[in-house]
Amino acid sequence: MVCVQTAEQSCREGRGRIDCQLSSQTIGDVYDFGFGLGPDQNPTSALVKKEFQRKIIYHLSPHEDSTLAAMLLRPGPITAILNARFVAVDVDHNVDKVPRIYIKTVHDRVVKPEQQAAMIKSWPPSDIYVLDSDHSPFFFTPFLLFGLLVKAIASNLD
Repeated sequence: MVCVQTAEQSCREGRGRIDCQLSSQTIGDVYDFGFGLGPDQNPTSALVKKEFQRKIIYHLSPHEDSTLAAMLLRPGPITAILNARFVAVDVDHNVDKVPRIYIKTVHDRVVKPEQQAAMIKSWPPSDIYVLDSDHSPFFFTPFLLFGLLVKAIASNLD
């Protein structure tokens, strides 16, 4: 079974990756899938159907922004997302020398708060910032997002 995030999904951390558990909602009702490796293989990409995009991705964003975003939205690479691992393969921990930040989006329906917490726990960032936003803070709160990015850069210049 392919695991794709839906509005009714819960995820938990396990064995160094994010494992997902789907609810009874059919993911085909929300997503259009691409089968880049052939129709007999698992989907390689997914795109939220037009009628669900505002409800799931941009529910707090201005209508004109969500309309523009819907025109620009492209399928996401679900194979890459599902196979992402949060384990250090670098024995010297050089990967941890680059400061990472995480910006939580409180009202996110794509990556829910419990999923965000699992991601943070799997690979703790150097700083965590919180935005009272949907999945798209660049539309809903662009100035606050910009402010957090400037703050993150300034705090990591040391």
